[in-house]
Amino acid sequence: MLFTHRNPEMELDHKRTALVLVDMQNEFFEGKTGTYYDLIADSLKERNVISHTEQLLKTAQELGYFILHSPHWYYPTDLQWTVPGGAIAHYLGGIGFCGRKDPVDLEGFAHSRADYYQPFKKYLMDGRTCNTSPHKHFGTMANDMVKQLRMRKVEKVIMAGPAANICLESHMRDLIEAGFEVAMVRDAVAGPKNEEGDGYVAAMVNYRFMANALWTTEEAVNKMKAAVTAA
Repeated sequence: MLFTHRNPEMELDHKRTALVLVDMQNEFFEGKTGTYYDLIADSLKERNVISHTEQLLKTAQELGYFILHSPHWYYPTDLQWTVPGGAIAHYLGGIGFCGRKDPVDLEGFAHSRADYYQPFKKYLMDGRTCNTSPHKHFGTMANDMVKQLRMRKVEKVIMAGPAANICLESHMRDLIEAGFEVAMVRDAVAGPKNEEGDGYVAAMVNYRFMANALWTTEEAVNKMKAAVTAA
């Protein structure tokens, strides 16, 4: 039997809704040799992910929605880990993925692969957006995303990010398990490919099974605007 069920449309509550973004960093959005960008460059372009992500950020900022961003950073002391982290973690470790010198030392951080993507800085560093502590693997278990949402009394989240089937999906799963309603934005995400198939397609299949809603950027923006009008 083909699974075709869709949940009733997720209704937004302006004061209880947040835009949650994952990995808004140069590592994912800029083309430099040996970065994660190389894995998703075609997917980013195919779906116009950078432009769509900025649309979401601009709308959320202008309408006063909470914006929370979960960055991905590693420090030299993380190289002391001895537990294998899986295939993608092993690969990323080999390319110096999202590396920073120290949690409180910003030397060499500006414009590095770990830094925020420059076009998004006016949203991420506006003094209101919450940039959480870094996630250390895929999901929210190692950072304070859930606490930050709870302390704002957020109940519903709209989610996007460049690693659709890895970090973003892991964040989605964690937030659903924690009791949040989740809408995923299907054209503001990208995914890598391997010999097993397309990570983007895998993510869409899982989003359809698990998320409360799966929207385009246009649909998400219109629903954000409508919720403000209705408030």
